[in-house]
Amino acid sequence: MRDEIIYCENLTQLKQELKDNGFVDEEGNYTHGNLTVPIKYNGEKSLTLVRNNKLDLSLFPSLTVLGSYDEIRDNPEKDELYKSVWDYTQVDTYTDEDGNTVEVPRQFKIGEFA
Repeated sequence: MRDEIIYCENLTQLKQELKDNGFVDEEGNYTHGNLTVPIKYNGEKSLTLVRNNKLDLSLFPSLTVLGSYDEIRDNPEKDELYKSVWDYTQVDTYTDEDGNTVEVPRQFKIGEFA
């Protein structure tokens, strides 16, 4: 099984591409059964973790296959696209139940399938 990250530059454009290629029914529901978990968003951009993609991605110019996590880390261009949505170099700050500030570095991976 192959897990890949797919990058979308423009979600509005992707929605139109899905309609144009018959992946939306009369009620506006997406009809393809590809399992995609999780999805990270940043404005119109997104990253999706996909297992065993069977879609013909040439139908969707707004999508770019970044590949596996290793392929992203090994390619500076892919890494920049990835970080434009999920900046894993960022540290998130939270306040715990006792009022203490806790800093948590982000994980590189947006998710994994079990």
